[in-house]
Amino acid sequence: MTLRPSQPESLQKHSAGEKYNYWKSFSHRLFFIFVSFALLAVICMTASSVYAKPPFPTISLPEKSQGDHAIQALAGKLPEVAAWYGSTPQEFATMMIQDNTAWIDTEGRLFFVENFPEPAVEGGVSTFEVAAFPYDQTFKLHSRPGVKRVLFLDFDGHMTTGTAWNSSYGDPIISPAYDTDGDRTSFSNTEMDRIQNVWRSVAEDYAPFDVDVTTEDPGPDAITRSSNTDDRYGTRVVMTVDDFASCGCGGFAYVGTFDYVGDYYKPAFVFNTSEVGVAEAVSHEAGHNLGLYHDGIINGASYYTGHGSGATGWAPIMGVGYYRQLVQWSQGEYASANNTEDDIQIIQNNGALLMADDHGNDQANSTVLGNTTDGTTVTLNGTGLIERRTDIDFFHFVSGNGNVSLTINPVPFSPNLDILAELYDANGSLIATSNPVDGLSAFINETALPAGEYFISIDGIGKGDPLGTGYTDYASLGQYSISGSVPDPGMLQSPI
Repeated sequence: MTLRPSQPESLQKHSAGEKYNYWKSFSHRLFFIFVSFALLAVICMTASSVYAKPPFPTISLPEKSQGDHAIQALAGKLPEVAAWYGSTPQEFATMMIQDNTAWIDTEGRLFFVENFPEPAVEGGVSTFEVAAFPYDQTFKLHSRPGVKRVLFLDFDGHMTTGTAWNSSYGDPIISPAYDTDGDRTSFSNTEMDRIQNVWRSVAEDYAPFDVDVTTEDPGPDAITRSSNTDDRYGTRVVMTVDDFASCGCGGFAYVGTFDYVGDYYKPAFVFNTSEVGVAEAVSHEAGHNLGLYHDGIINGASYYTGHGSGATGWAPIMGVGYYRQLVQWSQGEYASANNTEDDIQIIQNNGALLMADDHGNDQANSTVLGNTTDGTTVTLNGTGLIERRTDIDFFHFVSGNGNVSLTINPVPFSPNLDILAELYDANGSLIATSNPVDGLSAFINETALPAGEYFISIDGIGKGDPLGTGYTDYASLGQYSISGSVPDPGMLQSPI
């Protein structure tokens, strides 16, 4: 058992405020969109690879609002607000009108209040695995210890004070620790199983980025950006119960706050308790902090729930990933997508850059696979990361005459990477290709190969048609491992 921090027996509840439902006629909505679009000419939208945010406009509104009411309230400030969020006025207005989870606060800031229900039955990402690490490491997990960006998964309770949330729900907001068994004094092994698995899932979602996903409090200096020159910052996602907002929601978060100076628009909150409900919501809410909107359906649901089944059943992280096993970042390539924003680029624009390449992209820059021999058989091993769509990782090894057997697996829990593996000889001729249609792993099994040097390439791949039940290689990213065996080559040496 792991002790929780002490919490008060009762916490003051505050009203979430009146929600507005100012749905006008369709023509009225189009009028405001048209006016907003016309004002785009005065906004200088950069097309550079990294979006430079302008200063946020000074706005004072009487109340928070959504839909048409929010567009009317912003009025002439709409182009400036849209530009700050990296959108055109038309895109921003359309999003506000079609997504009833999007709100504007009294300062014109965008936040989302999630109305997707928690899954009644565990599914999708969850496989009910016991903890992968010793229980005493549950609150010391790090995906990239020491890097300058951090995503803190806060399970053990938090006090929020002096933030935008406090202006709505009172100050302080005291959030009790994550709890599934009714005992707030300690964490059971089952709860720590879930916490570790949530961390594993979120860490893989953010594996392409130079961000430390951690369950250990990194301290305020690692989260709070003190100035525009401060390059060490991040965000906190608090897993707790909704006993202060009474929103009946799965969580909420402000948009584009990861790299924002100060903590006024942090943290993000998750109110789900199930393993998959928490895991998917954490990546989703942190995605809002990193500038992302929802992935839904044109004139339909705010959240796309995905398509397909089994290991290759697909859904977007910024939709709802509860019901599919392969949940990835998206650029809206599925049928009737209402959001074609480039998730991966926007995440970088908001402060979380992609990792540097870990292995060369061709034979000349390949990495030798780890190897041990018993004099007859060489056991091979290696690991790597596909961190961007264009990445291909090459490895090489030397084999004696006989059978070459290699298995390439994504991470065993909540993978994001669908693997294409190809085997080449020393002359660069393709020998074998593996990408099982209904699985994510790849397998190379070749018999009676002559002794010599060989190369294997690892790539992220898509499946079928994204407009049907497939997906592209856009976000087929993540970690993988290589294992296998070849005949001992004896004195034969690699020329590389």
